[in-house]
Amino acid sequence: MQALVFEQTGEAREVLTLRDVREPVPAAAEVLVAVEASPVHPADFSFVRGTYRAKPAFPQVAGLSGAGRVVSAGAGVRLAPGTRVAFRWPGAWAELALAPVERVYPIPGDIAVDAAAQFVVNPITAWGLLDAARVRAGDCIALTAASSSVATLVSVLAAERGVRVIGIAREESLGELAPDVRPLAENTPDLAARVRDLEGGHGIAALIDCVGGPLTGSLFPAVAAGGTVVAYGTLSPEPVPIRNATLIYGNLTWSGFGIDRFLAGLSAPESERMLAALWAAIADGRLPLPVQAHAPLADFSAALRMAAAGGRGKVIFANGPRRAE
Repeated sequence: MQALVFEQTGEAREVLTLRDVREPVPAAAEVLVAVEASPVHPADFSFVRGTYRAKPAFPQVAGLSGAGRVVSAGAGVRLAPGTRVAFRWPGAWAELALAPVERVYPIPGDIAVDAAAQFVVNPITAWGLLDAARVRAGDCIALTAASSSVATLVSVLAAERGVRVIGIAREESLGELAPDVRPLAENTPDLAARVRDLEGGHGIAALIDCVGGPLTGSLFPAVAAGGTVVAYGTLSPEPVPIRNATLIYGNLTWSGFGIDRFLAGLSAPESERMLAALWAAIADGRLPLPVQAHAPLADFSAALRMAAAGGRGKVIFANGPRRAE
């Protein structure tokens, strides 16, 4: 089979190569998936650079998530061949990928494979961020990089929960925000004061942040007493300039979000409720999961260049349906 492989960390376009590799064989509690779609997320670039929480084991097949059909399964797995599934596990940028069964999600109904391939990262992250923010109906949150894929999904889910949203983004991106999101440019003078003004001076219940650096530091005064700051991205390489006094006197909670720890902390009923709600929202078209372009694995260099440049929607590596042998 073909796969995008790297043997040292670095920039993806420089260290990845397309190779013929041996087809993997599922062990107990593992599933072998014929990959039909695998999106390019920022985490995929971090994984290849060696800066993501999951570390590569060389030679390593790139890609952290995808969707396709079950080819075979190891002992203890009750997924029949041909079952449509989404999965999240390193090794997705390949024609075949292994994943532990607990990271595999059967796709309900006729949900398109492009949407299913995105399900396991951004929608679940958006749901988890709102849970981590501890907000309720009537609260207001602010999002940094508000035009990003995850922030857009958070905005939709927040509105469905009766939570108001202030979207903070670069000035040129404000037009991409949802109509019910109140926009503010990152370079707005006295940004925290403007956020508070939008909430009648009361401040926001939570800041959900994927930037960091000075921007995030400037927004702490916008958070109401007892509020929450949740960090989930690292767009800025600079530290956040915050004094302990800001956290103490504001009784603020500042935490980092990771999807694995979030999922591990859910009870079975909580997990089932989340999955059912997200699949239903995708099926109904309420969660936007746009696609910018499709590319075969062989065109990885151009595909990665497009994904790194940004734009509306994901770049997806697409393989045709696997033929029976």
